[in-house]
Amino acid sequence: MEAWFLGAFDLCLELCDAIRPPDAESRTHVALLTARALMRLNELERALRVLRDAASIPCGTDESLALRMLIGAAHVRSGDLAAGLEQLHGVRRDAGAAHRTIRSEISLNIAQAHYGLHDLEAADHALNTVRSDADIVYARSLEVRGWVAAARGQSERATTAFIAALTALDGCLHRDRFLEANCIRALAHQAVERLDRHLWSIVSERRGRIDWSASGLAQARFWIAYNASAYAADVDGDLAEAAREARVAEQVAPSTSCRVQARCKRAAVARIAGEAVSQRDHTDSAAELLAEVDSAQITGDNAIVLLLLAEGLTASRRVGEARSLVDRYISFSRPNAMLSVTHAPTTLGFQRFVEANVLEASGDRDAALGSYRDVFKIYSRIGYTRRAGMAALRIATVTGDAKMQSYVTVATRQLSPRSWMRRETDALAARSARLTGVQREVLALICQGKSNPEIARLRNRSLHTVRNLVARLFEIFEVKSREELAVECVRRGIYTRA
Repeated sequence: MEAWFLGAFDLCLELCDAIRPPDAESRTHVALLTARALMRLNELERALRVLRDAASIPCGTDESLALRMLIGAAHVRSGDLAAGLEQLHGVRRDAGAAHRTIRSEISLNIAQAHYGLHDLEAADHALNTVRSDADIVYARSLEVRGWVAAARGQSERATTAFIAALTALDGCLHRDRFLEANCIRALAHQAVERLDRHLWSIVSERRGRIDWSASGLAQARFWIAYNASAYAADVDGDLAEAAREARVAEQVAPSTSCRVQARCKRAAVARIAGEAVSQRDHTDSAAELLAEVDSAQITGDNAIVLLLLAEGLTASRRVGEARSLVDRYISFSRPNAMLSVTHAPTTLGFQRFVEANVLEASGDRDAALGSYRDVFKIYSRIGYTRRAGMAALRIATVTGDAKMQSYVTVATRQLSPRSWMRRETDALAARSARLTGVQREVLALICQGKSNPEIARLRNRSLHTVRNLVARLFEIFEVKSREELAVECVRRGIYTRA
């Protein structure tokens, strides 16, 4: 059991195999523990075989109910939601005289099944029947409440639930490191998306207390490092730390698709640092690695890797390849299967964000702006300030939208002055403030193709004054020619033919 609570599920299986149970009751307990470890390692078929074999062993009522419950839970996790839920409901009907912890765990598994079916109301109802004195089962129910809230887009409520799960775990008889790691992982994501420094301090402190060597913690460890890289780059502006955390994420990645995501993150950090060669190298490496992944493995949560790589390819101006990946992601046939209860992301907003990137890089400004506005609505509604701010920044940069500029100014105020989001927002504000009415009129004439002498005549100014105005506009917009200046004005929406 100690190996189980430490998250060392491989070791737990080895020890279970080495045990020679003296009686039927002991054999049943070993089988139950073996099945639980296999389920944590996602070896669901093996878990079901162990449970079915154990069903023939004479055992007490609680053990029998636990066997049946785990069979139902294994079906749920394998995607056979209807069969799993039917099994679990049958177990609950027969559990009236069972120990309160058994009854609570049955309710917890029913809640997870409803979560997989996206029936969040039913999941809430099942969670309400988990007793607060059910020790670790109750702590796990609080974690599931967090994922249910996240699926609803209630980021503040999700954060509260994950913190409550950790607090409850601190008071449990045993320490479940797997549960703790997954709650930290969830809070890391929330801290990054909400740009929440206090929440990140909680993540950082608890992350440092965990021994991450256990095999069952690899997924959580990867995602925490991945989010740590985003936090270092976007909030602290510490690109050296961001690069280090992205490298750690790649080193600990539990699968090839996760390694691809880590390389995409390394490319993103290189782009922010202005290292074009490194950015392209990491992006190329990620694309080559993705080509080695069997398409059958890119399902469910793993499919997000297609969007992440598309985002990186767009930044490298490989728009055609990026569009193909987005189309591949959209066309994926994702069965209505159980999402891992440790990962319930809102992906629609990110999909729209990558689509907007691709459209903007393709020159389809109007369509890109429409997508960015969709992204802003999605993320601002659920309190994800980081992505909402990114969308607002693009809209404000392209159109000069004062409301979007105001939003991103407030959103980035708490960030380090070194943060790329803060720097771009400050630069946007400075550019907007520097444009006078005369400069805007001259910009419009340049966009209409007027020469300096023509502008001098139309504005009743000296040629020398017009030349100075144009030179100053080159400085403000950081361009080197009238053509580049005109393109920038059209791209940002400062000038339209209408």
